Amino acid sequence: MSKASKFSLSIADLDKLDMCVLYKDEIRPVLLELTGGSTKKRLTMRDASSSLKEPISVRQLLVPIARVAQTDAVVKDRLTGFINDCATRALLSFEGECPSDDRPRKSIIATKSFLSGELDEGGWTRAYKEGLAAWAGWFAPKGFYASAEWAALDFSSWHYPRVRGSAWAIWAEWAALTLLAYLGMDYRKRERPDEIDDENAAAHQWAVERLALWLEEDAPDPLPLPDPPPSIRGIDPQSICEAEFVQEYYMQWPTIAAYPTGLREIGRLQLERNAGIEIPEGVTKIGEIDVSDHPVVKLPASLRTVGTVDASYDGYVELPEGVETVESIRLYLDSVVHLPNSIRRVGSINTEVESHIDDVGVDDEDEFWEGIEQQETEGVKDYPFYDSFVSYNGRCFIKARQDLTFE
Repeated sequence: MSKASKFSLSIADLDKLDMCVLYKDEIRPVLLELTGGSTKKRLTMRDASSSLKEPISVRQLLVPIARVAQTDAVVKDRLTGFINDCATRALLSFEGECPSDDRPRKSIIATKSFLSGELDEGGWTRAYKEGLAAWAGWFAPKGFYASAEWAALDFSSWHYPRVRGSAWAIWAEWAALTLLAYLGMDYRKRERPDEIDDENAAAHQWAVERLALWLEEDAPDPLPLPDPPPSIRGIDPQSICEAEFVQEYYMQWPTIAAYPTGLREIGRLQLERNAGIEIPEGVTKIGEIDVSDHPVVKLPASLRTVGTVDASYDGYVELPEGVETVESIRLYLDSVVHLPNSIRRVGSINTEVESHIDDVGVDDEDEFWEGIEQQETEGVKDYPFYDSFVSYNGRCFIKARQDLTFE
């Protein structure tokens, strides 16, 4: 894979790339068994895929390949071609339900033009983002998000927040969401959105075989586009894939989210382990925000109502100006919630401070509470007893409270 003429690597070559845990725990052992314990024997994608004893998801196999693609333009182009074939496979199902929405078709054509040099990267980016918006509407109201961990962003998923927005991260956004559109095309009506990428052996098998073709010396011809459906007059393509409500975004590790056109309300937003999300303008209500383990959440200026906020293990939420009510806030272990000046009422605050008095080694409980009172009056400083709080207009709130109102 490091050379266009061979498209092969050894385990030793892959080890030098310092990839994420998914590769080390799940992929490397399979490759090591395949080579009889040798780390120097070179393997192609076809060697690996044809010798697997157990089915493996295409996303697992993409981990080392995408890591190579970060520094190898030829491999990146081959992966782009493969992902575009996945979109082509999903197109018939999409157009069967949304026959007058041509955004995915246009994005597939734009990707082919980009790979052939007929379209620059800017034009391609605009086209594929329109396609992603259409896929998102197709999956609504289940929510539409995909793990980008397989792309091995900047060596490790732990580094994802600082590479978000980079050229590679933008490519990974397109790749992760487009692949999910293919893997989930027959699963989008399931009750839980996280099931659409699992238990789909036939889709994964085709993808593994197709990926192997794209990583041979001679690339295959892209899949031909199916004939377009008869157009339906009088229907705006933008209105085909609208949804005002998405019930849940549940995201772990590096994840990418796309949104249906016209989104106004989200039932639940849960982010864990460095997951990041930027909620689009137009959303006015979120029922529940649950964040933990270094998440990145950007909320829109249009937001007005939030139900509950639960932040733990370095969780951080900054509510935008315009939010007036929050039903409840719970904090735990190094977590902070910032309230805007527009806030008028918080139903309850629970920082679970009482349960941690013994954990922080407090000798004098009266002294502990005096320190809490001081912080709530003067603002949070480097006080050694507690490090989770709600802030508002220069003040902080640490103790449990009920029906907190603001003038």
